[in-house]
Amino acid sequence: MDAITYELWMLFVAFGITEFSIFAQGMHLGATAGNAYVVSDRSEPAPFEGPMGGRLARNVRNQIEGMALFVPLVLIASLAGISNGWTQTAALVFVCARLAYVPLYAFGIKGLRSMAWTVGFFALLAFAWGLYSAA
Repeated sequence: MDAITYELWMLFVAFGITEFSIFAQGMHLGATAGNAYVVSDRSEPAPFEGPMGGRLARNVRNQIEGMALFVPLVLIASLAGISNGWTQTAALVFVCARLAYVPLYAFGIKGLRSMAWTVGFFALLAFAWGLYSAA
């Protein structure tokens, strides 16, 4: 268990948030477009998603984009054996920001959603600084 750093645990939590986002979007799509559409080849756009469906779909894309930036930082930290106050705090802040982002985006709360995204974005920069300063 010593090999699992705090940053790797935060990556695991971020994975869970992304999985939940995908699940929520799929469940909403099934409820609004119907199961026939969900199991189809989806060559046509959904017949009805509604505003929340669109936001849930965009949230999934945004979660994946965030993971594309977070995963390499955690892997670099893990492979380099770097775990410090900067990387740990930044990982926690990133995960908390992403956790807040999901319902804020789903329910269309504009200002706070943008704030959560910005906090998460700068947490990634802080994580990178933690790696750079330890190298």
